[in-house]
Amino acid sequence: MNLILFLFIFPIATIIFSIALQKIFNNPFLVSAIILAIFLIVTFTVYGVNFLVLAIIYSILALITAYIVCLISRISNRTIQINLIDNNDNNNGSCGCNNNCCRCNNNEDNDDPDTEACRICNCQRQFCRCLRRR
Repeated sequence: MNLILFLFIFPIATIIFSIALQKIFNNPFLVSAIILAIFLIVTFTVYGVNFLVLAIIYSILALITAYIVCLISRISNRTIQINLIDNNDNNNGSCGCNNNCCRCNNNEDNDDPDTEACRICNCQRQFCRCLRRR
């Protein structure tokens, strides 16, 4: 029973709580510290000092899980922001974020007068895509 507890139940619970805590606190090191604190309390109240190694391994697992959740959140937020920028593009060159963006300048030195220069979205700190005039 202890083997199942140590190899399956504690790691799965660590992963689930790490995901939840990462969504709440949005800081992987804080998530890992909370998990380590919980397992240190469990170590010295229920199990012996031998469980201390497993507590450190579970906190490293929590840190890795929190970083993965953080990475997935950043990728999904960036994808959503890019989709919002693409969907909110108008002929006036704004990218839909309260007009804090640089407008597209018509590049007259270019061979193709139907293209506009790329612009930088200052409020989201990312490049908006180049557009053709409509």
